[in-house]
Amino acid sequence: MGVLNLGYPLWLLVAVLVVLGLLTFYVLRGRVSDRMILPLTVVLTPLCAVLVVAIAVLISSLLSPIYEAPSDTIRKKPQKTPATTPEPTVPETTVPTASPTASPSVSPSAVPSASATASASAAP
Repeated sequence: MGVLNLGYPLWLLVAVLVVLGLLTFYVLRGRVSDRMILPLTVVLTPLCAVLVVAIAVLISSLLSPIYEAPSDTIRKKPQKTPATTPEPTVPETTVPTASPTASPSVSPSAVPSASATASASAAP
């Protein structure tokens, strides 16, 4: 026999059923004969529990849009022009060869001109 996992403790289910049973017994006490009160209470208590849960789910689903986070109210307008399809590209088959002496280098003209203007402005 497997474990019964309801998402809440079993004692809570029993307590709720006992309370609903007592309420059902109280409501039926003056309206039904003494011989039928106990069988009706046993039958109506689980039905009342299911009815209470169904009403709670209904109220919750009706009220949930009110308490949801606001969504983005600005909606993008749909494009009226059809999107252009990209043209297929042909992959290159050539493999670039790297030279063993190639290395990134700084232009030699950039460094002297910067120092020359700095020294020229500092001299006068």
